[in-house]
Amino acid sequence: MFISRSLQREVLPSQGVAAEWLFPGDAASPKKGKKVLERQTSDVLKVPVASEILFIDNFLSSEQCNLILEELDFALWEPSLTYMPQEDGIRRNILSSYRVSETAQQKWFSEELQMIVTGIERRIQSLFDLNIANLEYWQATNYPITGSFCYHLDSGYWETHYAGDRILTVLLYLTTPQEGAGTHFRALDIHVEAQAGRLLVWSNLFPNGRCNHRMIHSSVPLLKGKKTTLVTWLRQKNFRIPLI
Repeated sequence: MFISRSLQREVLPSQGVAAEWLFPGDAASPKKGKKVLERQTSDVLKVPVASEILFIDNFLSSEQCNLILEELDFALWEPSLTYMPQEDGIRRNILSSYRVSETAQQKWFSEELQMIVTGIERRIQSLFDLNIANLEYWQATNYPITGSFCYHLDSGYWETHYAGDRILTVLLYLTTPQEGAGTHFRALDIHVEAQAGRLLVWSNLFPNGRCNHRMIHSSVPLLKGKKTTLVTWLRQKNFRIPLI
């Protein structure tokens, strides 16, 4: 069922950006008009819950995106893996046509890029008042033409992990593809276009900690141009255990 509702904008004077909340039937696209329901002046955003999605345009400048892309040239890129159940019923990371892209893990980032993502984390921490130690390490993803990630959930598989499940997904688009390559939330009928500098954040769990299957989403196939992203996930507990 298509439910057309508008979005809510929170204005952040100290950051010079606006956070826009998406509801079922909305599209984060310049082709669609947006009606502002409410303006707020809080410097701290509430963390998305249930089926909430928000995005902040110009979270990174074009210069910052280009610098990150340049530094990623020095990273180690490997074919992206998919966490899927095998014949024995155990989930493992495997190569699959379900996901066509390449990934660079944060451990392979240059020293310069490590400093950049640390700065990004501090901004995210100040915006959402969250614990950086609960963030997974960052991944960069690069998509070839027709590359995509079929519909999947970002949570529901880590209940027994020492850090718990993934509460939030934090996604940064570093490029603006000419065609395709957005993020589509099937059950919510929400499409978000990939746009350089755009920060996209959504909730994966219900308040009781259960997986919210309405957040099933895909990375739409890239048809023209380039698509590169940075992504991390907020866990329920500390993920980054300090080295002793």
